[in-house]
Amino acid sequence: MIQGLYTSATGMMSHSSGLNVVSQNIANVNTVAFKQQLYLIGDLSSKNYSAGGAYEVEVKQVGLGSHISEVRSNFKIGNYENGSAETDLALSGKGYFQVTLEDETYYTRAGNFRFNENGFLRAPTGHFLMGIPIDANGNEANYMEPIQINTNDELLASDPPKATTSITSSLNVYNTQNVYNDENNPYFSMLQSWNGNSTPPLSTSAKSLGLQFYDANGVKHSLNVYFDPAPSTNGNQVYEYIVAMDPELDARAEYQGTKSAGLLMTGTMTFSSAGELQNMNSFSPQGGDLTNPANWTLSELQNGLPSVTVQLAGQPSQTIALNLGMKSNGNSWTNGLNGAVNGISAADIGKTFVNIPGMTNPEFNSNATTALRTSPSLKNMSQDGYGAGELQTMFINENGIIQLSYTNGQSHDLYRIPVARFTSEDGLYRAGNNLYQHTSEAGNVEFGIAGTENYGEVMSQTLETSNVDMATEMANMIVLQRGFQSNSKSLQTVDTMLQKAVELKRN
Repeated sequence: MIQGLYTSATGMMSHSSGLNVVSQNIANVNTVAFKQQLYLIGDLSSKNYSAGGAYEVEVKQVGLGSHISEVRSNFKIGNYENGSAETDLALSGKGYFQVTLEDETYYTRAGNFRFNENGFLRAPTGHFLMGIPIDANGNEANYMEPIQINTNDELLASDPPKATTSITSSLNVYNTQNVYNDENNPYFSMLQSWNGNSTPPLSTSAKSLGLQFYDANGVKHSLNVYFDPAPSTNGNQVYEYIVAMDPELDARAEYQGTKSAGLLMTGTMTFSSAGELQNMNSFSPQGGDLTNPANWTLSELQNGLPSVTVQLAGQPSQTIALNLGMKSNGNSWTNGLNGAVNGISAADIGKTFVNIPGMTNPEFNSNATTALRTSPSLKNMSQDGYGAGELQTMFINENGIIQLSYTNGQSHDLYRIPVARFTSEDGLYRAGNNLYQHTSEAGNVEFGIAGTENYGEVMSQTLETSNVDMATEMANMIVLQRGFQSNSKSLQTVDTMLQKAVELKRN
């Protein structure tokens, strides 16, 4: 009977320990990303008793009670609620954020991070969120460091301007009126009529479309593309064109104040009868009177594209690649008469259609310039320059990329928040404050990109809630209470029986 006292006592202790687990869950029902703990009660080893009987095999074991055999964590993902800041983060699937403090590494799903006075992104406990730095070219480092973004730093508070280096545009250059027509140089008649000392430099009947670009100071300017029909044959359509800037802004010393001011490029474009671009050429100025076709030679192509060089007052010269919908795969020119014709002048073309050079192995994009029978228009345009901008917002995307966006429409990636994953989450050690530590029982830790493979996406302005279910915990608490009471009743019964046995002996 004395063993019954100990057995009942172990039952009371195991149910009491189970109640401690339930109390912990209830206490953290509103803790960010808290994971419910589960208790498992197991029996203690049995004691062998010798007992006689009529059978060869006799059960001779009696249990010695119970104990808490294991306390596990339920890693089921909790619900989500709206956060109050962009730096409130949650993971939509598997994974953990890595945080550090004083050379100690921890992992957490509680993403209620905030920047401190030095720009470090920290948890409420002071732990630093770790991230992979991204340089200005978009390359990631091969190490992690505490995320630090000081928006008061001049380098981050504003975005410097960038001068345009390339323009990609698609035009529709249809024009029924042939304004310029020189018998000797019909494909460069408009060029010979240019006068940079006049306003405008060409007749008001000339058609033109503007292409915007930015200078080194972030100031926006325009390149004007003028075009006019030229003699055609075999159903083709040929247009001569000029790329020019405002003559008053042209700071090239040899052309200032002359009728050549503003001229940057000239050439021809050949279209099918349906208005589809077939080929084109471009000529660059070689000095002297630029209204003379002899002073223009075929442009040198860079990556298959011609370019113009702009000189603005007080600034370095600016070279801009111009893509009107096609480029050369051979970086050279050819024509139907002489083959390779690099180096010829615009005057060498004369009035013969087959002399018109074109790009070698031209490659067209889906938005090439056209000569459709509709009004002239700028169908689309993009360029890589921009003006100065001020810091506008910070954004964290689903892959954990921290971006700063500016009023000039630019954004820059600063860090990527990696996501940690373990072979066995059950092997993690609960260190308190919603933190876990890696142990050998958890297996290897692997880092991946959020939102890829089996790694959860990063959700900004979102927090994961506790996965504790109050109804379940209340039910468990009642069961544990009843189990404790039953075991205490057993102990009282055994105690009464012992007292009775003692009284019998005394009598």
